[in-house]
Amino acid sequence: MIRRGFVIALALGLIAGLAWGQARPGKIRVAVLDFENNVPHVWWYWDTHLLGRAAADQLVTQLLQSGKFSVIERDKLELVLKEQSLSASGAIDPKTAVRLGKLLGVQLILTGSITKFSIKRHGAGIGPLRAELGQAQSALDVRLIDTSTGEIVLVASGQGEKKFGGAAFKGVDFEKQFDAGIVSEALRPAVEKTVAQILDQYDQLGAHAAAATPALGKVVSADSPTSVYIDMGENAGVKVGDRFEVVRVVKEIRDESGELLDTVEDTVGTIEVVKVLSKSSVCRVVRGGVQKGDKVQKVQKSG
Repeated sequence: MIRRGFVIALALGLIAGLAWGQARPGKIRVAVLDFENNVPHVWWYWDTHLLGRAAADQLVTQLLQSGKFSVIERDKLELVLKEQSLSASGAIDPKTAVRLGKLLGVQLILTGSITKFSIKRHGAGIGPLRAELGQAQSALDVRLIDTSTGEIVLVASGQGEKKFGGAAFKGVDFEKQFDAGIVSEALRPAVEKTVAQILDQYDQLGAHAAAATPALGKVVSADSPTSVYIDMGENAGVKVGDRFEVVRVVKEIRDESGELLDTVEDTVGTIEVVKVLSKSSVCRVVRGGVQKGDKVQKVQKSG
């Protein structure tokens, strides 16, 4: 049981530190769930799950290309969703969004749905030569959820179409990976328009992201088992009554040469601010044991 708990803690610790494109200061951290497929009928070999995943993958790629977002890697996201018994796609309620935000270390969660997708084809041939023309159309709706409050802070949508053509001679298709390529290209213009709307409101999203980022500090004095000092005060916007979770490094992961690779942290207590100074605060210990050097993370109040 202890070993299983350690493995889960290690996995969640790695998840918080890893993202596609490597998170950098100023980037908004976001998790993108697979899109729901609300198209009533899909008649080609791409099934509902794959279509929703293709839309999410394209949106992730374009968010990363903007240089303004870091996105949680898919396998890390799926690990946490599995641990929480949640689906990789679909609508999530506010409490779930807040919980996922904390576990994944993200400020926003993006969910979406495919509201239109169709491919129409027309073909004709003479002897061994055949030509095919067609048109694909798609439409998407997306929602961005603030993980500090669970509220939807932005909605965006996009529509697009792709015209295509191909030829074959004696069964040899001149357009390789025809269906997969058309699915991808049909989604692309709708995704581009959706991402453009998201980028237009980037400053607004940045404000929400900042609010979703817990304030961090550390315990600088713990001479009493019931009262401690932290290195955050009026300068960090701390107020009397604010609560902080106390986090301690419980395991260091090192390679054979002794180089530190990662750390595993655990929540060991909770403290509450009773007096605010200019650059520090006095806190009472609400639960657990607190030591000098422990990290503190402000508890976000849900709306």
